[in-house]
Amino acid sequence: MKMLNVFLWLAFVSVALTASDYQIKTVNVLPVESYPARKELAGVTVAADPYSTDEKSFTAFDVKRLNSRGYFPVHVIIKNSTSKFLSIKTRNIVLVTSSGQKFYTTPATLVVDDVIKSGLLLKTPKKPKTKNSGSPLSDFTNKELANRILDPSTVSDGFLFFFTPNPQTNLFAGSSLYIPQIEEEGTRNQLGPFLIPLDSSESNK
Repeated sequence: MKMLNVFLWLAFVSVALTASDYQIKTVNVLPVESYPARKELAGVTVAADPYSTDEKSFTAFDVKRLNSRGYFPVHVIIKNSTSKFLSIKTRNIVLVTSSGQKFYTTPATLVVDDVIKSGLLLKTPKKPKTKNSGSPLSDFTNKELANRILDPSTVSDGFLFFFTPNPQTNLFAGSSLYIPQIEEEGTRNQLGPFLIPLDSSESNK
C-alpha cells in the first residue's frame, strides 16, 4: 500500500505540474579542465561547480530562492578518459564542511516536493507556455546525478543537492566534495577517494 501511494503521488505531481509554467533550462557543460574545482586520478577527472546563490541556481532550475530554502546544488562533471566502464554510487558522496560536519545528498524528488509545498514555483504574472515548458519533477530528476555507468572516453554530468537548515550562510564556503570511490565494472577495482575543495571554484569568489 505504501509503494502504491508513492507511485500515485509521483504520477499526480508529474501530470499536474507538466501543465504549469515551469521552464526547462539548459545547463552548459564546459570542458572539464576549465573548472577550477576538480581532481584527477588514474585517467578520471571529477569537477564540481557549486551553485551557492539563488541567482546562480535560477540559471539551472526555474525556481526562485532555492538556496534560501536550504537547497544547495552542485553540478558534477566526470570525464572518463580510460578504456574501461566505471560506476559511481551517489549515495556515498558527502559534503564535508571546514568544521568536519558531513552533509549527505537529498534526492531530487524530495527537493521538488518541498519546493512545491513552499510555493517557490508560483510566479506573478505567469509566463506563457513555450516549447520549453515542462514538469519540475522531470527536470530535477533528469538533471540529477544518480547512480550510473560511466562509459569509456566520455563525459557525464549531473546535479547533487545538499540541504541545510541554516541557509543564511553559504554551505559551500570552506567545504569539500568527498567521493569515496569510483569502481571499475567487472574487476571492482576502486579509484579514489576524490576530495574536491569547493573554495577553489570561481563561483565562490
